[in-house]
Amino acid sequence: MRARSRLREAIDARADLLSMVEAAAMVIREELGARTVTVTLLQDDYYRDLVKVGDYAPEEAVDPQDRFPAADYPEATARLLAHEAYVSGSNALEVVQEHLQIVPPDRVSGFMGVPIVAAGQVRGEVFATRKATEPSFTTDDVSVARDLATELGSAFPHLLADD
Repeated sequence: MRARSRLREAIDARADLLSMVEAAAMVIREELGARTVTVTLLQDDYYRDLVKVGDYAPEEAVDPQDRFPAADYPEATARLLAHEAYVSGSNALEVVQEHLQIVPPDRVSGFMGVPIVAAGQVRGEVFATRKATEPSFTTDDVSVARDLATELGSAFPHLLADD
């Protein structure tokens, strides 16, 4: 798959966690035609954004001190921990309601989260959105995102050890 090769090249060209994740997020955004992509760590029952790429407002920039309790997103977190993706508009009403605070429907037509799995454990997620004027994500988009998140997860163990 061309997307996986592009992502592997982006990962291999970077030595530190943040630059590697940013390059990976840009590849994922391009492959999905997404408005935004956020790569988030899941640690000790909270989420922490690592990088955000795309059409974000300045006030949405990553703050390394920000922590978001996983308890605020119980359905999404449960799906991620079960190694499942979640997609707005696909029988995911609870997930949609959990995310209304961060994905306003007037700006976003759809969103998805796919787990980043490293050494069998969920270490984070790739979260992507589409513009309100564009179609929502398809099952093919989810498959691409899952494949790319798996490739990203394969690099996490040694990168997290160095961070």
